[in-house]
Amino acid sequence: MKKKPHLSAFFSLILSFTLLSAFFSAASGQASLSWSVQTVDDYGAAMGNGYCPIAVDSNNTAHIAYTSWNQTTVSHFTKFFVMHAIWNGTGFSTQKISEGFAYSLVLDANGNPHILYGANGLMYASWTGTEWVSQTVDVNGGGFGMVALDSHGSPHIAYKGDANTVKYASWTGTNWNIQTVDKLLDPSQEVPFRLYFALDKNDTPYIMYSPSSYADYSQAEGIRALNVTLATYQNSSWKMQPLSLPTPTGDYGNLVVDSKGGLHSIFTKHHYVSSEDKTILSTLLYASWNGTGWDTQTVVSDIVFDSMSLALDSRDYPHIFTSSGTYARWTGTTWNIQTTNLNPSYLTVDSSGNPHISYRQGTGSQVIANIVYATATPPTPTPTSTPTQEPQQTNQTETIMGLAIVVAVLGAA
Repeated sequence: MKKKPHLSAFFSLILSFTLLSAFFSAASGQASLSWSVQTVDDYGAAMGNGYCPIAVDSNNTAHIAYTSWNQTTVSHFTKFFVMHAIWNGTGFSTQKISEGFAYSLVLDANGNPHILYGANGLMYASWTGTEWVSQTVDVNGGGFGMVALDSHGSPHIAYKGDANTVKYASWTGTNWNIQTVDKLLDPSQEVPFRLYFALDKNDTPYIMYSPSSYADYSQAEGIRALNVTLATYQNSSWKMQPLSLPTPTGDYGNLVVDSKGGLHSIFTKHHYVSSEDKTILSTLLYASWNGTGWDTQTVVSDIVFDSMSLALDSRDYPHIFTSSGTYARWTGTTWNIQTTNLNPSYLTVDSSGNPHISYRQGTGSQVIANIVYATATPPTPTPTSTPTQEPQQTNQTETIMGLAIVVAVLGAA
């Protein structure tokens, strides 16, 4: 008599097939992304600042602000222009806004761009839908600044003021209300251009900056310790809080506020390869503010880079890009790390989780640079969680062997 197949073995095969399919599906989600790269403008300015901020509107359309270069044919006089570029479906359409240098870009609820730039002082330009309207924020402002819009669509600006001050300007509807946030005690020191600014959901402003010199040669030449300060406007006054960061802190990145009002940033730790090899390697740290300090975790170690950018997607998952081309994104359970040949300065993530980057690329000319844009479409993350602890790395070989054992045991049942 022919023996009927054991049902438990049959179901075990289905179970094992499902487990294997789920594993390979998850593994394929860790595959490298394919990046689409385009030149926005091949006549960007190589001189001056390299700021080319990027933002995406509600239609996931990319906008970029940057500085272009022009030399008049008659006098050979060099002029720099603030530019706005928008993706038109096949390429970028560009507009010349004013003479000057682009600093910061933000989009309002209608997708209209607002750009902060430097010319004769600190300038602010907004697109009305038909034209650009510019106005002076502070004739003594310059060097760098960042703009953000509050819940009513009014602009707020944190910037480097005259001499050695951090300043804050907010639009009242008729004029700019300007406050001095911090004034350094040592007049020989100046506020570094690396200044970050964000508004939370309650329109509370946060400014992160360094009120003292970068260099600290007491540890080792080239390793920098930063006296980073977080300024918050509370109860009609500015509260300054020095941040306790991992030592030795080498650098810090932009400040981002999540959908719940939580603060996020990125920092680095530096070390030499050896006492003989003075190559500096960096460890990239992702950090979230707990109210009194930063909870940090290591994203990637022992890489070389100069700058970094952080953005959050619609799930408040962090995405990080370094200037050396390392792209890290939180999948819900771990950091997915990809090495690219891109050199981004700015990163943003659209509502679908797609990263968009912008940067200035040298052409060999001392005056002309390419403004470059790139984007990619990652797989959708599965579990919904934020990176609150060190993620566990999965060994794919061990997982496959474990599933194979499950198949063998269940199949023999």
